Amino acid sequence: MKLQNKGIFLVLTLLLLVAVSGCTNNTAPYAANPATNNPSVSNNPSTATTNVASVKITDPKYVDSAYLISGATLDAATQTAISGFNIGKTTNADGTTTITLTSTNPDYTNQSYTLQPGQKLYFIEKNLGDDNNNGEGFVGDDSAVITDADGNII
Repeated sequence: MKLQNKGIFLVLTLLLLVAVSGCTNNTAPYAANPATNNPSVSNNPSTATTNVASVKITDPKYVDSAYLISGATLDAATQTAISGFNIGKTTNADGTTTITLTSTNPDYTNQSYTLQPGQKLYFIEKNLGDDNNNGEGFVGDDSAVITDADGNII
């Protein structure tokens, strides 16, 4: 009889442990709606704060492959980097600028960026060797990033 009671006690103990472990909150705290649940993100841009360190365009990840394409002119290095791409710029009535990147390579998806005043757009070309004859050889290494006036990537 005592062995049977020990078995029941063991089963009840295990069930209690399983029940208690199921009572903890295992969900991500911001999974439902990151914009409203994350204390570091605000729906109002004037009150937005962040606890995350910003990454600058001068970060080693970007510094050797970033080319400013939102400026008034493009230097020779930037023209080489964007080989195979066409850049279109439109100044909008609200003071923003829309920059469109299109490629001569049909595998590339065209991109469009709208910049607020003070923001800059950089073309990221990680491998200059894949572009030849004014064409884009491998589209996977090319992208663009927007920075604020201080060079923080947004």
